[in-house]
Amino acid sequence: MRMKHWFWKKMSSFIQKVHRYVNYKYMKVDNARLANNYSPKEVSDTYKLKARDISEYRQYWAPLDTHCNVCHVKNAALFTGSFDKRVVPSDVYFGIIEPLLNNRKYSLAFEDKCRIDWINGVEHVPLIFVRNIHGVYYQNDGSTIEGSQIDLDGIFKDIDSVVVKKSIEVHGGKGVEIFEKTNGELQNQINKKLSIEYLEEKYEKDFLIQERLVQHDYYKLFNPSSLNTFRIVTYRSVNDNVIHILYSYLRIGAPNMLIDNVSSGGVFVCLNQDGSFAENGMTKKSEIKKQAGTQAPFKELGKAFKIEEIWEYAKYIASYHYNCRLLGLDIALDDKGSIRLIETNTSDIGMEGQQYLLGPLFHKFTDEVIDFCHDQIKLSNKYHTYGS
Repeated sequence: MRMKHWFWKKMSSFIQKVHRYVNYKYMKVDNARLANNYSPKEVSDTYKLKARDISEYRQYWAPLDTHCNVCHVKNAALFTGSFDKRVVPSDVYFGIIEPLLNNRKYSLAFEDKCRIDWINGVEHVPLIFVRNIHGVYYQNDGSTIEGSQIDLDGIFKDIDSVVVKKSIEVHGGKGVEIFEKTNGELQNQINKKLSIEYLEEKYEKDFLIQERLVQHDYYKLFNPSSLNTFRIVTYRSVNDNVIHILYSYLRIGAPNMLIDNVSSGGVFVCLNQDGSFAENGMTKKSEIKKQAGTQAPFKELGKAFKIEEIWEYAKYIASYHYNCRLLGLDIALDDKGSIRLIETNTSDIGMEGQQYLLGPLFHKFTDEVIDFCHDQIKLSNKYHTYGS
């Protein structure tokens, strides 16, 4: 009996390692394909990698992957005009670094949009009217309620617009709908009436109806039709546990779009370390943008409005997410100038385009991240699958 148990334990461990290994190899190919979307279109070829650069780059990242993709560092060199070996290969980031910095056993639970106010406090989170968690409806005090007892017409009698979202397993604005009042009914863009039946048919479970924010006039100038949000990425140092802002960027929706999704034609523009806007923004197709909406050109805007307060709030949120050294926080400023937390991301935190505009993701922390992850890989644990 003991031998049988030992055999199946070893077999299970082997199958899991094979699965992670195959998945990682697929990720390398997929990330190389995605990098082509960011090939420079409006920048001159100021610097092309040389053979010695590639050799130095792969040697630097060898503790994590001796054959890492060089597509992103090539793009970064073309955009920035210089070579920097600290530019993170996205396959190494998504396949090794992020899963090791964030405890995946627990971290995904903190992405649940239905629980964002329960986890982070109600003060800065847009009001949730209806939440469905794993097929069960909960009221804001945590008590349950049957879907048939939810009176949407009564709840939204004096409300003209709401946001509906899938609450788990989605990123990049997927599963988000805006319902606006038309002829006394809340309807989406294809004139479907908001109802429990509609939501259960579309999402089945794990969804919410939430307050639709009115954004601050300053950020409305970038694009008035969408809620333009900051992505603030925090890092809890593996050396001393001090929380730092790795990078920040503002996502701006395309004209007449209701969400700020870059994949739907929007623009993102990074902030410099002092909080001022970078000179260039970028689209998903790597088109360089100098300006958005009726705002002044990015380079003339100076420091983003209330960015220091936003950074302090982001650090506060990161301070009690103990299982996550990396967080991607989506934050907006409402019409009263209040900071509002839209989403907390603990996985699939984007990083490709930002490195093309501002340089290495972890900048001065890169060495410590490599050393930490290398030590974790050497341990006999579930991540020990990436030997080359």
